[in-house]
Amino acid sequence: MTTLQTFLTAKRSLEDRALNRVVWHRFVEELSGRASSEEPVRILEIGLGTGSMIARLAEWEALPLQVTYRAIDIDPETLAVARRKLPERLQTAGYTVETTDNVIRAHKESTGPDRTLEITLETGDAFETTDHADAVIASAVLDLVELSEALEAITQLCADDGLLYAPFTFNGHTSFRPSEPADPTIERLYHRHMDEIREQPGGSRAGQQLLTALPAAGYRILEAGGADWVVHPTDGVYPADEAVVLEFLCSTIDSALAEYPPTTLDPETRTRWINKRREQLESGELTLVAHHMDVLAELS
Repeated sequence: MTTLQTFLTAKRSLEDRALNRVVWHRFVEELSGRASSEEPVRILEIGLGTGSMIARLAEWEALPLQVTYRAIDIDPETLAVARRKLPERLQTAGYTVETTDNVIRAHKESTGPDRTLEITLETGDAFETTDHADAVIASAVLDLVELSEALEAITQLCADDGLLYAPFTFNGHTSFRPSEPADPTIERLYHRHMDEIREQPGGSRAGQQLLTALPAAGYRILEAGGADWVVHPTDGVYPADEAVVLEFLCSTIDSALAEYPPTTLDPETRTRWINKRREQLESGELTLVAHHMDVLAELS
């Protein structure tokens, strides 16, 4: 069975491809505008996963020259993977790295000013921290929380005119190809499970809800756009480890649907559907399209 940590690592290539570049470039531009020669830019990431966002920012040279980066995840196993993988990723990006306990110090020489990046890794609930940051990153997070409460907490974390960057916020569409007769029922019940049944809060339309919730919470939206996941095989082969993403998502959907009573969803229908999808995955025929929103906002 695919673990959460394996899934989080495997989706890096997919998210690199799906990332909305307009929103991304505006985020990088706004980060640069907050840089000064006296103080590092302060970034706080809520739910860092296995460290893909930090690695992406470093590899793509998207960070200001001096950065302190506080990264918090509620799951200690996930944090342990990030702690293990990040030094290697930063070294691949050209940084010299020193690690002590939960702190990673990285330095990169260049023909111009050198880059310095100090990362603090913490286990805990980031919404309960009292730190202040120039930018808060919540990647694939805000569809997993009660949105108004989360934005209220993030407001307390942001410095004056602080940024909130929320890429890959799910927005209400999950479909597979080839099509199957049960698809409309499966998608409807899977999204309903997000909205009404699972213990974890959040919802299936969080991406578009951000567009009204952010102004109501005192933010000005700077950019917003779609960031759709598309996993498609070429000649029966999936890019990188993206077959892992499909397997994990199929298992997630199956587990969600299993919570419905037979009067709502015939167990045989669910079993036939999931078995067919796994056969298609194994034979390199399965395609996924899932809608997300990338949103960048400034606390006004």
